[in-house]
Amino acid sequence: MTRSGPRILLVGGTYRALCVLERLLERGSRVAAFIGVEGGGERDFCPEILEVCDRASIPARSGHKLGEEIVRWLEDRIRPELAIAVGLHGEVPVAIGGNCRLGLAQVSDVLQDPRCPGVVLRQRGKKAREIPVTGATAHEEAADAYMRVIDATVDAIDDFLDGIAPRGAEPSQTVPFSTRELPVLGAQEIRHDAPGSRTAALEETAAEYLGADRVLALRSPHDAFALLYDALGLRDGAEVICPGVISAAALGALTEAGAEPSFCDVDPERLTLHTGRAAELVRRTTRGLVVSHALGQPAELDVLYGMAQEHGLELIEDAGESLGARLGDSRIGRSPCTSVFRVPLLCAGQRADAALVALPAALAERVEPRAKELRLGEAPAALVRGELDSIDERVATRRRNASRYGAELARYDAFRIPATPRDAISTYAGFLLRITRYARTTADDLHKLLAETGMETRRLALPVRERDLAGLPATESTRASGLLLPIDESLDPAHQERLLDAIFGYAIG
Repeated sequence: MTRSGPRILLVGGTYRALCVLERLLERGSRVAAFIGVEGGGERDFCPEILEVCDRASIPARSGHKLGEEIVRWLEDRIRPELAIAVGLHGEVPVAIGGNCRLGLAQVSDVLQDPRCPGVVLRQRGKKAREIPVTGATAHEEAADAYMRVIDATVDAIDDFLDGIAPRGAEPSQTVPFSTRELPVLGAQEIRHDAPGSRTAALEETAAEYLGADRVLALRSPHDAFALLYDALGLRDGAEVICPGVISAAALGALTEAGAEPSFCDVDPERLTLHTGRAAELVRRTTRGLVVSHALGQPAELDVLYGMAQEHGLELIEDAGESLGARLGDSRIGRSPCTSVFRVPLLCAGQRADAALVALPAALAERVEPRAKELRLGEAPAALVRGELDSIDERVATRRRNASRYGAELARYDAFRIPATPRDAISTYAGFLLRITRYARTTADDLHKLLAETGMETRRLALPVRERDLAGLPATESTRASGLLLPIDESLDPAHQERLLDAIFGYAIG
């Protein structure tokens, strides 16, 4: 559920606060955190609140000592826009509401103060809502009077919040990660459609575009990697050096082949295989290298191919969505390189990616006979051809979007933007913004804050196991601090501006 309205910090501890919390969640309000402060009457702290917070993933803290630590937690992590205090006996510290854009809304009632006309909500000390309620009469149970006060409290807060953000309202600044419509296949076409003239035409066009001796259009990247590993003998215990940032298809097929991945850290700027670290990992038992062009950023192929030639290693490029990327004067995939490109498609509502495999002539002679049952059929080949025909235009748009991000974000120490090496042209299959220690929030918190306002970003997902990441500090740091921003050709410039404004507001303040 996408929640709307201001980020609310709820402060309380009595049953009143529990009822308010449940109503806030019911109406779709953005409850950012809860601070439990005990009251002074018979109905003190209500432990059920903590259960509700746990179910709703709302961070909760004890307010027994509202000191500097909690204030820093609110300022740096929670960033509330409105504080609501319910059922408290005594003053709420100024620091609790002082940093909220909408200040503090404090509710008092006739049961706390007999002089109160009923339930009164004050915002920044000024009366904002009042609902008349009498205290318990001589013929009324105290519990009945208590419930009348709770009902009035909930109604007062409801009415107050409706004046700020009506319940159920959609976020006014919704920014989707992508609205681009991927080519759609029928349920059987990706696996059962037979190859034909369109498949051959796609392969010829792709080979000409990339400068490859031969291109095979296959049904999936996983099939492509499995085919290459088998043809090159990277199986049954063969040691293969792999970067920490690698595709699930490349790594999954390698482990299924029985090879032993030897994980290598990435260059902290390019996020591609670190050439120095890779050289240190080469041993007599090493048989191959997998080189990823992370998020469309070309790896240092001149150095890596030289290393492979020196040590007699097979090298396969995990090219991902780097179709159209360049290194120097050549496109990624130019022969004598061996590269596997991923082309995103949809089939029955699910991703069903195709693969284009660029091969040098000698390897193509060995691989092609094994690929007969794996080649792409006519219908998906036609869709991939359409993607290939428009790739340069789409990459140019992504590069313009990346340039706008870079121009704004590079001005602040709180952010680290993707590197732009002089010798390489990235396709910007993703724009990975890294949040530094100078920001007022973490990447994970920023991701959640943006999501609450309908702005979609994504975290970097890696198929590498946690125990392997422990030995890859640059890779682990990238995963922890990275946030993928919308970048593709469907990104509206107005959406990009709103997203940047929100990032600056949360991360810099």
